[in-house]
Amino acid sequence: MTSLDDLSIVVLSYNRRDALAHTLEQLAPLGQRGAEIIVVDNASGDGSPDLVRERFCWAKLIALDRNVAIEGFNIGAREASGAFILILDDDAWPEADALEHAVSTMRSRPELGGIMLHRMHPRTDAYEWPFERLSRPVEPWPDMGCANLVRREAWEQVEGYESGFFLYRNDTDLALKLLGAGWQVRFDPSLRAMHDSPVVTVKTPRWFELSTRNWVWMCRRHAQGRVRWMGIVLGWLWAHRLARLSLRRHARALRGFLAGLVHPPPPLPTSVRPDGSALARLIALKRRLRARRG
Repeated sequence: MTSLDDLSIVVLSYNRRDALAHTLEQLAPLGQRGAEIIVVDNASGDGSPDLVRERFCWAKLIALDRNVAIEGFNIGAREASGAFILILDDDAWPEADALEHAVSTMRSRPELGGIMLHRMHPRTDAYEWPFERLSRPVEPWPDMGCANLVRREAWEQVEGYESGFFLYRNDTDLALKLLGAGWQVRFDPSLRAMHDSPVVTVKTPRWFELSTRNWVWMCRRHAQGRVRWMGIVLGWLWAHRLARLSLRRHARALRGFLAGLVHPPPPLPTSVRPDGSALARLIALKRRLRARRG
């Protein structure tokens, strides 16, 4: 086994004490191999910070006094010392062999800014997206999820996650920012991470609003003209398809759509200069996968 002393793992937690405990149990062997493990807690009220202090004292705890959502990842990354940062939700963890392979690839590829691990549910073995149908690694890859390995230098150049999104679409936006800043992003369907999240199958009304708004903002940030509007409309229609017979979810998707159009998106860092090609690849990818699902 190789050392992982150039790896920092940032876990963001919020009121999922049991899930966090399980994730840290899975990460413990990686810590023993030198990985730095940082837990950023978003002012949980369920005792999560005390759990880390008492049972997982080897992890560095950053206990925030209010919920700042995805900005917590940026806070954790600023405290990280590794050349590579693994970004994890509190209900996600990588397969050890997959992570070692991903880190090795990053070490040997200085142009590689990020790798998206392939997310699946640990009990159902269902993938969040059917990327397993891809037979080999793909570059450039226009997407990311809840288990991303990112080069620290690249993360800092594109200023990490867009905190203005608050929740949702921040991972995909990060992939597009990395590509727009000249970094490469890779997906290898054989490199897996577990994601034990009900949100994958059960979307809340809040998800419909924020996810739709952020999708519109993402399209406005990363493309112009036909590609921008194609992405906006297709994303909005897909949100309504997911809403099915729920009038509340349809209303929240419409609200998010209008908010994304009316309010200007957060500005991109000056290092990111998108030409629309990455968003076009993302749209084509989503359309193919959705067509396969029916």
